[in-house]
This record gives sequence, structure tokens and C-alpha cells, in this order.
Amino acid sequence: MAGTRKKTTKKTVKPGKDIIESMVEDFKAKLLKIINQDIKEIVIDMKNVKEIDSTGLGVLIAAKNSLDQTGGELALKNVPENIDNLMQILGLDNFLARA
Repeated sequence: MAGTRKKTTKKTVKPGKDIIESMVEDFKAKLLKIINQDIKEIVIDMKNVKEIDSTGLGVLIAAKNSLDQTGGELALKNVPENIDNLMQILGLDNFLARA
């Protein structure tokens, strides 16, 4: 059919800055909007993220849990070493998959 577009089921999100308390409300809203569009896989590209705090980790965990409920997936890519080490210490390295 002409004009029929394949529905996207994967979306990459680039925060572009640290995932900390001062920015998480906008980031959380962005992720929720994507989840509500029936996107089944979200990849968070952490290339320019240097820091993440407990509030930021909470947003990632909540997004993953929301996607899990709908059969979707959340994965991280380009995770800086310091954040990867933190996630290992907290036991989140297996919970939050890598793309």
C-alpha cells in the first residue's frame, strides 16, 4: 500500500547531559511519552553522561520496570566506566542490560 509506514518499535534516547535530580523530571516525561507510544525497546545512549545520581538511577529502573510490564526492553549503551562501576557495586549491571 502506498503511504503505509512501518511502525517503529525501537527508540534511542540521548540524554546529552548528566542524569541527576535537576534534569530527571524532563527526562522521565520523555521516557514515559516514548513508552506510551508502544515503543518496545528503548536504548539510552549515555555517551555524554558523566554522572548519575540516585534519582537518575530511579528513573532508569522505573522505565525498565514499565517496559518489562509490556514485554519491552530497556538497554544502555556507551556507559562511562565510572557509572558502569557504580552499577556493578549496586548490583544493577545485570538488571540494566547493555546494547
